[in-house]
Amino acid sequence: MVEKGQNPKIKIAIVAGEKSGDELGAPLMQSLKSLNPSIEFVGVGGSKMISEGLDSYFDMNEISVMGIIEPLLNLKKLLQLRKGLKDYLLKEKPDIFIGIDSPDFNLPISKFLRRNSSLKTVQYVSPSVWAWRKGRIKSMEKSIDLVVTLFPFEGSAYEGSKIKESYVGHPLAYKIDIKQEEIDRKSENTIALLPGSRKSEILSMGDLMVRAAKKLKEINPQYEFLMPLSNKDHLELFQENLEGLVNVSYGNSQEVLKLSKLSIMTSGTATLESILSFTPCIALYRTSWLSYFIIKPLLQIDSFSLPNLITGKKILPELLQADVTIDNIIASVEAVTEKDFETFLEEFNHIKENLRAGGANKASQEILQLLN
Repeated sequence: MVEKGQNPKIKIAIVAGEKSGDELGAPLMQSLKSLNPSIEFVGVGGSKMISEGLDSYFDMNEISVMGIIEPLLNLKKLLQLRKGLKDYLLKEKPDIFIGIDSPDFNLPISKFLRRNSSLKTVQYVSPSVWAWRKGRIKSMEKSIDLVVTLFPFEGSAYEGSKIKESYVGHPLAYKIDIKQEEIDRKSENTIALLPGSRKSEILSMGDLMVRAAKKLKEINPQYEFLMPLSNKDHLELFQENLEGLVNVSYGNSQEVLKLSKLSIMTSGTATLESILSFTPCIALYRTSWLSYFIIKPLLQIDSFSLPNLITGKKILPELLQADVTIDNIIASVEAVTEKDFETFLEEFNHIKENLRAGGANKASQEILQLLN
């Protein structure tokens, strides 16, 4: 029995499947602990979540795959990992399960735990039901109590649903706070290249970006290229020679974006980092042809990059699948550099304010209220 004035002991299972999930999970855990220091965390996460006290069941990178076909190629391994995790979490008897993003991995865990226990379930980061597979909401209603959304365009998909939805904005809107003098110090000719944080993304985009950089350097010898990679192992995935052309660094994407006047990147959370650093970006996305063939007829959106989705208009170039070519990248760079930089700053300021909607503090309050 909990004495009056004491915090009840709560066990939270929390699972993140990739780097961006780890970055969302750590501040959420921090905020939850500020409300109740006795919370115990179990599940799966990366180094940032582990540093906040998570006892990670296995290495998060084991489940970090993208697309439709890519997970199928690793299906046996993913299913074995998920089965082991389900059994482990059931034994741990958590009060709340929080799945951070990775819905194809996390939603079946929510369903399993709900069926076998009386815990509360949270999906932190909405599945892309606003873009495709909207029918998924019906099955989610049976196993999810709360969906925490990060972007203002996501909530409308849950209107009329039994699932509670809470828009909290994105923690990066608080974390990345660039000053005017930093904007003024941006080098006119510095371009950031961000091929992605997954091995599959580097293999798909890395060499293409280097070849585009070579061509851009021929057009303007003043250009300088910075490439912040997630770790040193990723450098071995390049076949193109980067020496003398690209300055490679590790784990410092936000610092690099603050210095750059423009970025070329694989679409994802990095596009948000870029605009919050007041750096216009060119978003690229390319998956396997089979994945694209399956998903294309189901898409319900005209844009795929976060800056364009948040504003509801095409403020920045984006290149999808067959359009991801060196010539199109160069044309996009020229289109961005010809625009008045001040027009971008106005849009980016608006996005930043819109995304400051309570963040991890609001999310943690909503999550703990599920136990009342």
